Amino acid sequence: MKKNFYNIDEISQIVGEQKHTIRFWENRIEKLNVIRTHSGHRLYNYENLLLIKKIKDLLDEKKLTLDGVNEYFTKSKVKMRPLNDNIKSDLKDILDLLKKSK
Repeated sequence: MKKNFYNIDEISQIVGEQKHTIRFWENRIEKLNVIRTHSGHRLYNYENLLLIKKIKDLLDEKKLTLDGVNEYFTKSKVKMRPLNDNIKSDLKDILDLLKKSK
């Protein structure tokens, strides 16, 4: 089943990469834009998950550097879809839940 959003623990387990490495990629890979809650927690959508899997593949299998990964995404037709209204609505609901749980 495909979820709308994943936290960094779930992403780390799915991809098989350390959390600190994924956070490092966020700073270095221009295409990787994650959603932050009001409290600063990271939320990854399904497209982020696919992108992180691709980054891992490019680094491990193709032996590209992070600069090479950025260049790959710049030259390729890989585009991130803008958030649609359903996802925006889900995000607002998640933010409300997180605010109430404080």
